[in-house]
Amino acid sequence: MATFDERQQAWEEFLQRWPLRTLSKLTPSTYNKSGDQDTFTYWLEFGPGRLLGSIKGGDSSKLGLYERKNEPKGPRAHVQAGDVYSWKKKYGTSVDEAFTTIRSRIVEVAKAAGKGDSQRVQEIDLEHVLKWKVAFIYQDVNAPCVLPIYNYKSLCAIAGETDKRVTHAELYARLLELRGEEPVLAYGFDLWNAMEDESDDEEVGGGWESEGDTKEKAYEPPLNQILFGPPGTGKTYNTINQALAILAPEFLAQNSGDNSESRKRLKTEFDRFVAAERVRFVTFHQSFSYEDFVEGLRALPPNSEGNPGATLAYDVAKGVFVQLCLDASGDPVLEQKLGLKKDPTIWKISIEEASSDGRTRRYCFQHGEARIGWHKVGDIRQVDLADPALKLGSNDKSSLASFGGEVEEGDVLVCLGTRKSICAVGVVTGEYEYNPEVPEGVRKDYVHRLPVNWLLSDIDFDITTLNGGRGLTLKTLYPMSRISWPELQQGLQQAGLSLAGEAKQPAIGAKLPYVLIIDEINRGNISRIFGELISLIEPSKRAGASEALEAVLPYSKRHFSVPDNVYLIGTMNTADRSLAGLDIALRRRFVFREMPPRPELLDAVEVQGLNIGKLLRVMNQRIEVLLDRDHCLGHAYFMPLKGDPTLARLESTFRNQILPLLQEYFFEDWQRIQWVFNDHRKPVVDRFVEQDKQDVAALFGNISVPAQGGVWRINAAAFKRFSAYAGVIAVNAKAEAPAEELEEASA
Repeated sequence: MATFDERQQAWEEFLQRWPLRTLSKLTPSTYNKSGDQDTFTYWLEFGPGRLLGSIKGGDSSKLGLYERKNEPKGPRAHVQAGDVYSWKKKYGTSVDEAFTTIRSRIVEVAKAAGKGDSQRVQEIDLEHVLKWKVAFIYQDVNAPCVLPIYNYKSLCAIAGETDKRVTHAELYARLLELRGEEPVLAYGFDLWNAMEDESDDEEVGGGWESEGDTKEKAYEPPLNQILFGPPGTGKTYNTINQALAILAPEFLAQNSGDNSESRKRLKTEFDRFVAAERVRFVTFHQSFSYEDFVEGLRALPPNSEGNPGATLAYDVAKGVFVQLCLDASGDPVLEQKLGLKKDPTIWKISIEEASSDGRTRRYCFQHGEARIGWHKVGDIRQVDLADPALKLGSNDKSSLASFGGEVEEGDVLVCLGTRKSICAVGVVTGEYEYNPEVPEGVRKDYVHRLPVNWLLSDIDFDITTLNGGRGLTLKTLYPMSRISWPELQQGLQQAGLSLAGEAKQPAIGAKLPYVLIIDEINRGNISRIFGELISLIEPSKRAGASEALEAVLPYSKRHFSVPDNVYLIGTMNTADRSLAGLDIALRRRFVFREMPPRPELLDAVEVQGLNIGKLLRVMNQRIEVLLDRDHCLGHAYFMPLKGDPTLARLESTFRNQILPLLQEYFFEDWQRIQWVFNDHRKPVVDRFVEQDKQDVAALFGNISVPAQGGVWRINAAAFKRFSAYAGVIAVNAKAEAPAEELEEASA
């Protein structure tokens, strides 16, 4: 049985051989090499690291990448075999790509553990026994966040926990609260021995559970989550990190940090996803409605796009959530293969009249082109279509202008078959051509040509449902604004029509995630905004799930379901008084993640020697007693002091942000505001808030005036005095009588 000193020495030896700076320089051969005892993973599992909690058992895939001794036994669903190495497929398609991913995540785990951020370790996608042992070894021994027990079942047993939703990080935090002053290494083994007296103490941490056992899965961001907390705790600020955890987890892992450069890189990457429309942002408010979020009617002025008539018309407009779901339903691999541009316009075209013999139409389908008439116009690019001599109607001008200059490469053409159906679907592959010498088999007046890759032809697809219940018009060419490409693709697939060139098997990873950020989600009328979609956003009700549901939208009559690659991130201010009934509507459908004030982020900030982290802690402790923890002050109010630690900046923060917020919190109860500032125990000149004694007799005479508690005034001069801020925390709370006042106020 190893002694504590032997285990401590093994820890020191490990860090001497593999200090943090060397982790970023690991290679596949120094990470894992069959028969080599001087590799990182050997030291971790069998070398001195064996005395720091065991990760024995199972197979080598727990390391993410490993060198094989023999040829692979056969194909495995989650492991890719190369010439020498095998690796988990989720890390990459080659040895170099996979190891680069694994190494960067090991470095990120070690750095996060060193900062005591076990929640960040939890979020990093790395094999769980590997990452938690790395976290244990590289944590700050003076502020530990991980125990030398890595087996999830064992942790649950020690903590007496039966809820499998509790994470490693939460279990470690719970157990470490009871540690006292005992060294973390000794404490971890004491916990293990207390549970398993007969076990070999070198096996602390348990082994690697086999596939199918209950174990921690790789971090998977929830489909629906809400960040909640008091004002100023960085909820909206943190949505960028949460979105990147979904859209680019590796980038987030490699660029996380508390410095401005890391934040700048994250914001740049986030903006790239916004530009690509993979992220949408919306703020709920009292006037936000179902029509804004799902769909509603939109007025189309006369003679406008979508309404060529002379009277006002109405069309169904998609809301932000429905549009995001439609975009997320697309297949980017297929779209790229078909040559579609981003968000292609769907154009309806008539090639000959529906009642014609169809010779020209068939020629176009066979030879990859689309044609229209008006041969007397000449080259559309070189003529003024408004010239009266051409005798063109408004629909003629519009069709010619669109054909000659508005239809772009990558747009989609659907060819009219009947007033209700289309007979072909194609993708435009080039620019307009004027072709006065038409080929054999084409009508002589069909001189205007567009190159087209016809994906489907000779079909009979009813398009009225997708088109909002409306049929096709006789106008030769016009955009179908009611239909998006994902809708058309889904409609064709549901009708059993396979697009030409469509992959038989979808590409792995082709289903890209999309994110909708809903700021101030609690300020909207949830039942009014979500309507029937409140049920459809549940993970078990998403498209493709076993309990999938779909709804018929009331305006468009479309069948609609929510894809499983759409993520919702909401923010919620717990101090907002519009919280009534929110939990009933959203609690089951969202994961709630608390964002409390983090005064530790301000512990290094001082203004003339005054510690801002301590200042925030003391004020929040008082607010919790006088009110509740949901109305604390967030650290974000004081973050500008990191770059400008001046008394003037502190004054601006207190005058313009802190004081008005406390006025709202306490409904103008100035005495409690004074208690938060500790003004009742400061000299008069240092009090931010003071009571002005009034001579009631002089003001009103001898009449009886009900007492209103006096008049309170703001002492503007105090905000410019350093001693006024120092006095907030300078007096020992137990030194004087106000404790009774606090107890009375909280009663």
